[in-house]
Amino acid sequence: MRVGLLGGSFNPPHEGHVHISLAALNGLELDAIWWLVTPQNPIKTEKPMDLAERVRLSEEITAPHPKILVTDIEKDLGTTITYDTIKKLKPHFPKTDFVWVSGMDNALNLHKWNRWKDLLDEICMVHLTRAPASSLIQTCPLLLLETQKHVVIDKGGRLPLEPRTTYWMLQKKIVDISSTQIREKQGKNGGG
Repeated sequence: MRVGLLGGSFNPPHEGHVHISLAALNGLELDAIWWLVTPQNPIKTEKPMDLAERVRLSEEITAPHPKILVTDIEKDLGTTITYDTIKKLKPHFPKTDFVWVSGMDNALNLHKWNRWKDLLDEICMVHLTRAPASSLIQTCPLLLLETQKHVVIDKGGRLPLEPRTTYWMLQKKIVDISSTQIREKQGKNGGG
């Protein structure tokens, strides 16, 4: 199996999450994308809405896409740090090749994650970005790691999902939305 992992607060989930999931699913010929809805993002200080509610909303928005599976497995694993989640997840699925899926914002902030270099030793990554990817990548601390192989792709395929490999997938269409923007808009409109 080839499985993409899209982790996050999903506070709330939105079409941007669906878009990058489908792009990675199709572009890397994955069998599935698992959304890992975290109990608490360790980098964010604000408390997200209830985990069960975020899972429910995620299941609603992904319902038309049967290859996107929503899970709160971090709750069961007792993890919120991505490295810890991957270390505990992989032994349960020894015949599965995983790839961490994210947008460019996470790529640019990856160096702030707990044990981020160790994480790169455990899992392949794909970051979806818009052109010109080379200028965006040049500002990314991830690029400075000599142990990491960087591959810019504009057409995907059944590429190997090996640790210490970062794919930069060019996207012609980017959905410009974030959970933060949604929460701010709901706050201004009196929503909760």
